[in-house]
Amino acid sequence: MNDYIYQLIEKYLHGTISMSEEAELMAWYKERNEADVAWVSDNPNEEEHVRLRMLHQIQQQIAAPQTVTVMHKRRWYYWAAAAVVLLAAGIATYLYSPSSHHQHKQETIAQASKEILPGSNKAVLILANGDKVILEDANNGIISQQGNVAVNKTDSGSLLYNGNQPSDGTVYNTLNTPYGGQFCITLQDGTKVWLNAGSSLHYPTAFPKGERNVTLSGEAYFEVAQDVTRPFNVNVATTSGKPMSIRVLGTHFNINAYPEEKKNFVTLLEGAVKVAYDQTSALLVPGKVAILNKASGQLQTKDTDTDAATAWKNGYFFFDNENIESIMRQISRWYDVEVRYEGNVSGKAFAGSLSRTKDVTDVLRMLELTGTIHFKIEGRRITVMP
Repeated sequence: MNDYIYQLIEKYLHGTISMSEEAELMAWYKERNEADVAWVSDNPNEEEHVRLRMLHQIQQQIAAPQTVTVMHKRRWYYWAAAAVVLLAAGIATYLYSPSSHHQHKQETIAQASKEILPGSNKAVLILANGDKVILEDANNGIISQQGNVAVNKTDSGSLLYNGNQPSDGTVYNTLNTPYGGQFCITLQDGTKVWLNAGSSLHYPTAFPKGERNVTLSGEAYFEVAQDVTRPFNVNVATTSGKPMSIRVLGTHFNINAYPEEKKNFVTLLEGAVKVAYDQTSALLVPGKVAILNKASGQLQTKDTDTDAATAWKNGYFFFDNENIESIMRQISRWYDVEVRYEGNVSGKAFAGSLSRTKDVTDVLRMLELTGTIHFKIEGRRITVMP
């Protein structure tokens, strides 16, 4: 029965549900809830609010935990597509409770943040001689010639390195994505790297014989070109001064290693990866994540949802029982905003997914619909309040 109800929900969200199936879904829902489900209202947004309440209740009724991670692989995407699956973890209340006060807050947010748009393809390329290239302002084509290697900005807005191995020493470049930016680069060996906002990649313009070494700060998704003669190593700095290293031959994986976060995550999608820190190491297989606790130095592995780890690359925020501080750090990096707090908001955790293509007002509004958190926007500053 649960699988059938899920199928009806999918059809409803995708607009393919028949009248008889919708009636069946509504009847099933009403059997388990005292309140009627009204689909017609003078308020054009009311249908979406009813949908929020229905999805919340249905998820509880079919005995799914209040985090979206139980829906393995791509199941959580249909919730994300509706942009409404944001649940307050452990809170059994409706996501939306109409009131004039709440509606006024939404209007204030909308009016105050017209300029706070989502991030886009932005990055700064630092050449070997120290020159800086603002990539969003650079013309397509060759933007730099460094020895045997040409650096191209492609029509799709990414970077592409073409050339031969260096004969007179290795030359390094650095790619920095600011807050509000992301970028894709194809290294000289064919490895593709997607950088999330607030990240930095330091790499050779051409890899020498032996090993391929790069250094990462922040978050990146790697599709490493296979080369059995040259292992690929990603080094990540830590506050302890002991680097975390990821060693591969050819594979797909995501690294989340922001300096301000308490943990580093390495998630493997394809191939094999060896993660090492200090005197410990772990060999990952697809579907596993290695987690480094920076405070204790403990390195552990566990099963994970790889779609969740790469949600940012596919245009989504994904929250798995995350506290509001962690969520706001993600929002701060992607929308390039300052975040401050008023009152006690600790202990509030959320699960769900939201599109990263939305204006910040839409993201904050969905968080507010849980009824546990509120926001105020002044310029590019967001204040978080209970």
